[in-house]
Amino acid sequence: MTIFRIASHLERFGHDVRFLVQNPSVHKTGAAALETINRHFQPFSGSVELFNNTTPDVEGDALIATDRFTCYAVKAMGRFTRKFYFVQDYEPAFYPAGAEALLTEATYHFDFDCLCAGDWLHRRMSEFGRWSMSWPLAYDANTYNLSSGTSQRHNNRIALYARYVTPRRAVELAFMALEILKKRDVAFEVDFFGWELGKLSVDFPYRDHGILNGEELAQLYRKATIGVVFSATNHSLVNKEMMACGLPVVDLDLATVRSIFPEDAMAFAMPTPEGIAGEIERLLNHPQERERLRSGGLAYVSELSWEKSARLVEAAIQQRVYSAVQQGAK
Repeated sequence: MTIFRIASHLERFGHDVRFLVQNPSVHKTGAAALETINRHFQPFSGSVELFNNTTPDVEGDALIATDRFTCYAVKAMGRFTRKFYFVQDYEPAFYPAGAEALLTEATYHFDFDCLCAGDWLHRRMSEFGRWSMSWPLAYDANTYNLSSGTSQRHNNRIALYARYVTPRRAVELAFMALEILKKRDVAFEVDFFGWELGKLSVDFPYRDHGILNGEELAQLYRKATIGVVFSATNHSLVNKEMMACGLPVVDLDLATVRSIFPEDAMAFAMPTPEGIAGEIERLLNHPQERERLRSGGLAYVSELSWEKSARLVEAAIQQRVYSAVQQGAK
């Protein structure tokens, strides 16, 4: 979604944008992929081209890789003034130490300029000697806002991002923390979302919402007491969407999170079951602390917008393309 958001904004800013989809597994034609982009993601009127074994014969000012797989195709393609890497996470951490992780880390040594989702990634890419810049993950204010219904907020419901199929979400830590809370006789209910869990063998009341759309998520965030969202790599944009709905958020006390969120906007939990349980219990028992984080979170996200982030990406691309043109002219 973030890729399509930025591309849609760049198109609205007047740029000619096209997608090259490597090794498509669902769509048979570019037209079918374009229809999906417009139906499920963001408005886009540019062309979409699919390719497998042979890289497309195309040219332009900027060519942008979006993950480690596409980096190898981008590296092989010439006829572009400058190449970029749209970095949304530290992908070597997705794999155990071995060939996959090494091949992923190798892409950070390619001569690409890095457009990074947040300061932590910006610093990591700079450590690899890359030219790098930072743009913030934002949120859709038309969907995620206070709106109506905030007076119906519960006092013991936990909205928990439970996408367990993604290991970096560390959902197991959250489940262990919930068991600790139950043993302490803390009264709470859990609203799981992000992935369908099925029937659980747990001793606390819960709702398994599965995958929700934006409007459904916003309604959940406006009713819950606290939100719990983890990421062991780059931070999640779910945090900011929760904050925009006035929901206090608990995340892991890691450099990836600390580098983004100020103290008054986030509750930082030590990445252990006991640490997480303690932070959740503290917030459930202290309404004044929830209000402090609610106010801090709202203030923090108030300056964010996808248009502002897209303008930062646009400026970086223009700067680096112009610089490459000037160097070539010498």
